[in-house]
Amino acid sequence: MQLQNHVALITGAGRGIGKAIALRFAREGADVAIFDLNAEWAQSTGEEIKALGRRTFVKTVDVSDCEQAQAAVHEAAAALGKLDVLVNNAGIGKAQHFLKVTKENWERHINIHLNGSFYCAQAAAQEMAKRNYGRIINIASIAGLIGPIDLAPYGAAKAGIIGLTHAAALDLADYGITVNAIAPGPIDTELLRTWPPDALRERGQHMPIARLGTVDEIAHAALFLASPDSSFITGVVLPVDGGTIAAGAYMVEKYRRRKAG
Repeated sequence: MQLQNHVALITGAGRGIGKAIALRFAREGADVAIFDLNAEWAQSTGEEIKALGRRTFVKTVDVSDCEQAQAAVHEAAAALGKLDVLVNNAGIGKAQHFLKVTKENWERHINIHLNGSFYCAQAAAQEMAKRNYGRIINIASIAGLIGPIDLAPYGAAKAGIIGLTHAAALDLADYGITVNAIAPGPIDTELLRTWPPDALRERGQHMPIARLGTVDEIAHAALFLASPDSSFITGVVLPVDGGTIAAGAYMVEKYRRRKAG
């Protein structure tokens, strides 16, 4: 029960990575606030948390709206008594070639991923500073560390989240608040399952660990960064990517040998 007596807030917790993190935190003793733009998904996650015997606060929130997002963070903290942990997970993904990226697509990625993370982190930090304790975890992506294909808005937004993580870690250290980021590689989520089945099966072969990651593996990493055990870790970007970043261009040869074998 690593999060006994903790209160956590997870954005985009209606499904996928966010839901896995919310449920893992609840199993470890935390009361959990759930934010999602989809009310049905958010309510479903909330019901599962209640079934685990934990308190929950569920709200439909558009994190790209500063006033709405920050008011909701303060409301959640008031409803559950405090706020110890924030996980900024809300996000979208839409592929377009760089030459065809629309203004709407660009701005929506920046507004939800980057602006939303800042709005929620700032409000959460205001709550955490009252008690001189807090853990902020931003879900970035390896797309913020290496160039993604046909995902310029997504990659730019995730790179921005990494920059935000570094800056916030410095500014908030004096208030007992750590700020870290997780950079997932390809994870088996509803979003990735929109790929053609053959392409999805092949994708796992493009990493040293030859499979897609799971949402629970991201939740494991989030749990450590949310726990008191991570007290001397801040400003870190943790890839959970099956070795993708480490392999770099050498993965081309490893993939060739794997296929030949």
